[in-house]
Amino acid sequence: MKHLYALQWLIAFFCFCALPAPAQVFRNPTAAEIYRDAEAALLNGKTEQALKLFERSLKAQPGLSAAHRGMGLCYALLRDYPQAVEQYETVLKSDSLFSRSLYYQLGEAYYKAGNHKKALECFKKFKQLQEARVDTFSMNTERELEAEQRYLAKLQSNIRACEVTLDSIKFINITQVSNLGKGVNTKDDDYFPYLTNDQEKLFFTRKTADGDEDLLESRLEKGQWSKGSPVKAINSGNDEGMCTLVRDGRRLYFTACGREGGLGVCDIWEALVSAGGEIGEATPLKGYANSARWESQASISCDGSTIYFASDREGGLGKSDLYYSKRKTDGSWSTPANLGPRINTDDYEEAPFITNDGRTLYFSSYGHPGMGDQDIFMSWLDDKGEWSTPINLGPPVNTAFRELGLFLSADGTTGYFASERPGGYGNLDIYKFQLGEQLYSDPVTFLEGLVIDSAMDMPVAATVHFGDRPQITTGPDGRFFLCVPAGDSLNITVDKKYFHPYQNLFLVPQWDNKQFYTIEILLKSVFEFPEPEIPQPPDTTEVPARKPAVQEFYHTIYFDFNKVVMSIEELDMLKSFLDPLKRKKVQRLEIAGYADDIGTDIYNMELSEERAKQVALVVTQNGFGIDKIALEAKGELVNQQPKEQNRKVELRVIVLE
Repeated sequence: MKHLYALQWLIAFFCFCALPAPAQVFRNPTAAEIYRDAEAALLNGKTEQALKLFERSLKAQPGLSAAHRGMGLCYALLRDYPQAVEQYETVLKSDSLFSRSLYYQLGEAYYKAGNHKKALECFKKFKQLQEARVDTFSMNTERELEAEQRYLAKLQSNIRACEVTLDSIKFINITQVSNLGKGVNTKDDDYFPYLTNDQEKLFFTRKTADGDEDLLESRLEKGQWSKGSPVKAINSGNDEGMCTLVRDGRRLYFTACGREGGLGVCDIWEALVSAGGEIGEATPLKGYANSARWESQASISCDGSTIYFASDREGGLGKSDLYYSKRKTDGSWSTPANLGPRINTDDYEEAPFITNDGRTLYFSSYGHPGMGDQDIFMSWLDDKGEWSTPINLGPPVNTAFRELGLFLSADGTTGYFASERPGGYGNLDIYKFQLGEQLYSDPVTFLEGLVIDSAMDMPVAATVHFGDRPQITTGPDGRFFLCVPAGDSLNITVDKKYFHPYQNLFLVPQWDNKQFYTIEILLKSVFEFPEPEIPQPPDTTEVPARKPAVQEFYHTIYFDFNKVVMSIEELDMLKSFLDPLKRKKVQRLEIAGYADDIGTDIYNMELSEERAKQVALVVTQNGFGIDKIALEAKGELVNQQPKEQNRKVELRVIVLE
């Protein structure tokens, strides 16, 4: 994109360049010859050589305005805008009516040099001079006039860019930016930063000189970012880039191009992430988010329910537009909706980032009034659900060079983005800035909830109700995640089989989100659990009177593999075992559940508990009170027995004669 921009500028220059210039411009034949050589070098892309030739033509004919103008263009192409300003100003000081277009050119140079007030003055001067006659100016060739028409087409947007920039300087509280250093940044393009919640791990994209894009990661070690290394679980022989994670850290989204299973040139893929950070197998998004065209640069909402991305799919407003899609209950994604004409222009909009509260959108654009190249903009979602007119983020984030891919840390006070500004290690480098407070979003707390069996100290799969927000059904780990506005309260209820109903009100504080704010939902079982046995000292007292005799009865119930429901045969045998005990003085029924050693320890512990509870349910249905039942989950058995003999529940009944 940047090479196309420079080429367009170069072509525009030769549409109004001094040749063919009035004959009286060149009084020295040698100067004219050198000048033509300079033009030829410039046309061949040899900017530094052209600059030297323009300087030689000036030595041959001092005061040659066309040569100063040529030098100005060379400096601009070399991105030395202060020098470009100096050369253009030299021309206008010697002849203020040399060229009307030169005022526009000078305005661009001032803008990219960071002097937005002077740039605005030049653009307005160019507009004012449109009222003067063409023959007023020395440069009044046909090509000059053609160039003026192109400049006039861009003039109003450039004036607006200056005004927006001057306003944003007063409006946005960003004072300085700093380069992330050589651990992350290289001579290649490094961009699209994503930082984990603890701010100690950075994902980013690198594009090498041969055009290959990969996803890399770096860690913060003693205040410095380590050398970036490829994310092996993601990268392939094709292009990958820009990743984003749901703020709970358990699901990752990234761009993959040319990968088997995709729909278009590039698609958005997802992968689950374990609690330990291991990235699982990746698959393309289910549903309608991807198309046969290009989709990339996803940003996921805090809770994972909405995904924002860039696409050049048919029906858009420009070269690439921003869209959003909603995650449905089955995990697939809805038909994407275009963010509309306030966000999308007829040019490129890319790299969206949505804040934790879901109400502020940052994105990169070539189409909105900018500071000379691709800039970063922000827009707010109003109470009517419409996005506001985007605001240029302004300096020092945006410059006359390319900026893209803003990301805000979990606490909202540190921003990361990529820029091509001078002084870096390569082309695109990653920079950061600090803020004293969150940047235009309301504080949100990342809340992790855990549903726990209070007696067994084990996780419980359950459906959690919140009253004013959708219910969540946890997995076997009993975990759920919410993004809650700081200061809000959660009225939580759980109605789970084998447990007493649960209700509690939690107040959610403002949190830095480097770690989750954690709450525990402690469920109380309807069954009694055995107390740990405490060794008793020897009894040295006299022998007491005879106590009633105690009898013990045993029965084992076997379960099929991975099942918690008894077979009909096992159920009938259990009922037959319980029937004669109904007429006895039952003091206690002890139920212990087991599982085989296939699967994880946690899963087998849960399986053994569910089996024990199923037996307890049958016991209560046969007339034995809950107060007499003691239930225990033993987990997996590892022994020499056949595995089917370890999938069991042992029932011990204690009876007084």
